[in-house]
Amino acid sequence: MFQPLSLFVGLRYVRARQHKFFVSFITWVSLAGVALGVAALIVVLSVMNGFEGELRDRLLALSAHARVVASGAAERVDDMALATRLRALPGVAGVAPYMDLQALIVHRPEMLPLTLRGIDAAAEHQVTDIESLMVAGHYAALTGGSQALIMGAALAEQLGVGVGDQVTILVPVASANAPPEPRLRVFTLVGIFEAGIQDHDATLALAALADVQAFAPQAEGASGLRLRFIDALKVPEYMPAVRRAVGPGALVRDWTQDHASYFRA
Repeated sequence: MFQPLSLFVGLRYVRARQHKFFVSFITWVSLAGVALGVAALIVVLSVMNGFEGELRDRLLALSAHARVVASGAAERVDDMALATRLRALPGVAGVAPYMDLQALIVHRPEMLPLTLRGIDAAAEHQVTDIESLMVAGHYAALTGGSQALIMGAALAEQLGVGVGDQVTILVPVASANAPPEPRLRVFTLVGIFEAGIQDHDATLALAALADVQAFAPQAEGASGLRLRFIDALKVPEYMPAVRRAVGPGALVRDWTQDHASYFRA
């Protein structure tokens, strides 16, 4: 019966007779070494792929796949017409408005920096997994006009606060003819989330979009729309259509740009 040369040579030395025991021993050791090396390579690749997937899932749990940001503080791109156009694009799974402000949160004796993010609680589930990350309180309590706040577990631990406690948030507001003035407002903590990412758990707080806009309408910050796509890995393929739909005058960024440093590391 015809046998490939490589198989013939391999069987020849594996089945070496007793007086050729050393040759057979070297063959088996070589086979074991190759098998161990391949197994180690498979394990390492699997661990790294799993680590990358877990990191990506944690990053995107509270971060949208893409953002459409107004170019100026006074401008807004969260209009219904643009949101409708974006929802109609291929691959888009959801669109929700947002507003980010850099602020200070105070609960004596602590004062810490944070990102205050205003969200539409009814639409937020379309772009993030905030409800699944709640470890205390209720996400449904985040309604406009209630001055309710949800914050990360690490931030709550540093402040020493729990659900039901009140905190003060300070936002600097600048006008054209006057120096910046601090604007203060008291919020009630109604929930705590834990995403497993320090950037979220230690520096992010969520409030109703209407409350944040009324709190500091002229504050410097990012406002616009956040998008989620069907496949996070294909986001760069979807972005040209998003940019065409948005047009000039707004900044469009996807998650591979916002979190590039993690994957470079």
